[in-house]
Amino acid sequence: MDANTTPTPPPEAVLLKEALQRKRLSGREAARRAGVSDTWWRNVVRGYQTVSGTAVAVKGPAETVARMAQVTDVTPDQLRAAGREDAAKALERIAAPPTPASQPSAYADDPHISAIAALLATLPPEAQDEVLRRLNRPGLTQQQGPGQQRRAV
Repeated sequence: MDANTTPTPPPEAVLLKEALQRKRLSGREAARRAGVSDTWWRNVVRGYQTVSGTAVAVKGPAETVARMAQVTDVTPDQLRAAGREDAAKALERIAAPPTPASQPSAYADDPHISAIAALLATLPPEAQDEVLRRLNRPGLTQQQGPGQQRRAV
C-alpha cells in the first residue's frame, strides 16, 4: 500500500457505519454513548487512522466494537456475519440481563471487598476457581445476624 492509499474498511466497520446512519445519530453522540472518543469512533468506522501522514489499518478491540454495536442496535448475529465472533460474544455479555452477582450489595463500596476482588482477578482462572471452591465449602458458617462473622471451621 502506498502513502496515498487508505485501507479498505473491515466488514464490521461498514456495518457500524450503516447502522449509525439508520439510527440517525451523529458520530460524536454515538461515541459518547459508547464511552469512546469521537476520534476513535471515526477511526474504527473508517477502518484506519492516520499516523504521520500515513493511513494505518485499525481493527477495533472486541469490547469497543461491542459497545459501538450496542449503541447502533447491531446484533451479535450481524457481528458474526461480519467476521467478528469476539465482538459478538462481548456484545452478548454486556447486553445480558444482570445476574444476582452483578447487582450492588451492601458491600459494594467496601474497600476490603474491592481489594480482595482485585487480588482474585490477578490469579489464573483455575486458581480463582480453587479459591472460590474453598470459600464455598461446607466448613464455613454463614452470617446469621448483625455482628456475627463468617469464619473457617
